[in-house]
Amino acid sequence: MGVFIAYAQTGNVGINTPSPTNLLHVKGNGTSDPLRVENLLTAQNTAGTLVADATGVVRLKNSNSISSVRITGNVTLAASGTYYATNASSAPTKEYDNLNEFSGNTFTAAQAGLYMVAHSVLFTQQNSGDGYLGNAVILRNGVIIENNASKIAITEVSGAPTSDCYSEATAVIKLNAGDTLTFQSRTYGAGASVPASYRISITRLD
Repeated sequence: MGVFIAYAQTGNVGINTPSPTNLLHVKGNGTSDPLRVENLLTAQNTAGTLVADATGVVRLKNSNSISSVRITGNVTLAASGTYYATNASSAPTKEYDNLNEFSGNTFTAAQAGLYMVAHSVLFTQQNSGDGYLGNAVILRNGVIIENNASKIAITEVSGAPTSDCYSEATAVIKLNAGDTLTFQSRTYGAGASVPASYRISITRLD
């Protein structure tokens, strides 16, 4: 019977590399998967996901590290043809802001990555005229990247305002750490000051 002896190892351990940079450094050959783990037990509680960065370093991604924001609020669009920041009339409400990246009207990316962004504005219908255009706008580092306009019709003669008079700007955006997103809304052709409500959703995809 053979005897197996295990020795304590200090420093970094490398597999297929003589110069490991981490406690365990496994270097693949670029043509096959270098790591395989079988017969894992099912997680018994909320589990994260193992992800690798550009250098192959493995990290844990869970609800504490995911960039995810949901903002709601109201804004008064006092003049037609003018772009207003979402916080022009009042401060927004944070339903959640996981990494504390949103302040006032500005989202500042804490990490580089690919982000899904949606900005929806619900405009108030007017009772006269032929309706107006309502814009929802997304800016990256101060430059407009999405500007979506929808026709906001007048109310029916005998009906109440509908709930589908909104405009939505959506985008998948690649951001570097420190890049900013800001949000605006506008009316065009409105006969009077228009109150609107909005919702902003941002989630980092990678």
